[in-house]
Amino acid sequence: MIKLQTEQAGADIAGALEGLAAYTEHLQQVRASKVYEAAESTLNLPDDDEQLAVVQELVRQKVTPALKYHIVVGIGGSNLGTKAVYDALLGYRDLLEVERFPRLLFADTVDPEWLVSAQKLLKTLDSPDEVLVTVISKSGGTTETLANFEVIMDTLREKFGAAEERAVAIADDGSKLIQAAEAKGIATLAMPLTVGGRYSVLSAVGLYPLATVGVDVTALRKGASAMLDQCLDGGDNVAARSAAILSVQRDNGRTINDNFFFHPELESIGKWYRQLMGESVGKEKSLTGEVVHTGITPTVSIGSNDLHSMLQIYLGGPKDKLTTFVSGKSSANLNVPTERVFPELVPMVTGNSAGDIMAAILEVVKITYQKTGLPYMEVVLDALDEESIGAYLQFKMLEMMYLAQLLNVNSFDQPNVEAYKIDTKQLLEQILGR
Repeated sequence: MIKLQTEQAGADIAGALEGLAAYTEHLQQVRASKVYEAAESTLNLPDDDEQLAVVQELVRQKVTPALKYHIVVGIGGSNLGTKAVYDALLGYRDLLEVERFPRLLFADTVDPEWLVSAQKLLKTLDSPDEVLVTVISKSGGTTETLANFEVIMDTLREKFGAAEERAVAIADDGSKLIQAAEAKGIATLAMPLTVGGRYSVLSAVGLYPLATVGVDVTALRKGASAMLDQCLDGGDNVAARSAAILSVQRDNGRTINDNFFFHPELESIGKWYRQLMGESVGKEKSLTGEVVHTGITPTVSIGSNDLHSMLQIYLGGPKDKLTTFVSGKSSANLNVPTERVFPELVPMVTGNSAGDIMAAILEVVKITYQKTGLPYMEVVLDALDEESIGAYLQFKMLEMMYLAQLLNVNSFDQPNVEAYKIDTKQLLEQILGR
């Protein structure tokens, strides 16, 4: 499970935790209800066996032995969680494991260069059974998503004729996208209305694409469910503790949370968390309508790469950051050979494993932070597998609910983003309609 290690303590943090007790009781009630009514209903996803059964049945219908590529067409919350899990478990090695299929491809923003390359790839396929396309939009009307989907489907129709059988649409139940897909004979999966995009990775939004490429989504859900047990049923509530530390450090001027992953395959998880924190607590107004312009800015660093590019500003720059180090045990390992080309250079690595070297580097960084007086938390994963990744995702989603409570903002809305989307559509209609 998740281990949260920190030297952060004191009356302020204890007070923040005490203030979260009532909210913990509310979260317990939401989970016990097993229905999607409250804003926090995303807590029910890990134990929703009915949803899992529907997803698994569609996987059985759509996945063939010939499947090579599953194109996920979505952006933001419709895309980042799935990519986070895929890259952590498989995608980071896609360029190295060139004969491993099936694999996920992500069509997020409208990038003509990517779309042209995707068209070329699709034209090399011999059968429609080699491809799946899933279009995901909670609202059902995301501009970039629908533009990409139409281009990809047009390419498949040109190559194979009718291509609707190889497509799936995922959106809010009853949305225009669901209705339009059903009218065209395209399979659909519905999202619960109360589950926001950035909290949807354990819904069909993430489970279906991940299951089609062999990710053990049952283990993913198991890890998330165990994390809820740990935090809400009297165990070590690491989510509340982490939120309390973030809140207190923010009050002390640490308005940036740098998430420092010591596994490069977890970078996409950092980007998923970047949206989760940015949209959940970056708010113009408080719960009572007061203009507060509050929030914490999330950033992502990768160890040990960014020790050679960003450490100078982290150690010598403004003291406005709280760092969260994330590490875990890898199932793979490899030793530096004893017979080396340059044995006289950094001799201490001889015979040591790559994992031990990375762990030692992280230990040195933590010691340096301590000497410099820089605050940090450390999250340690049991392994880099589905269960641990599921636990981490749930830990962070729960942490964000607690943090919003401490900052007195709504964790589940994004009014400024919605206003931007409305303005964007109006302007696009003017510009593209000329």
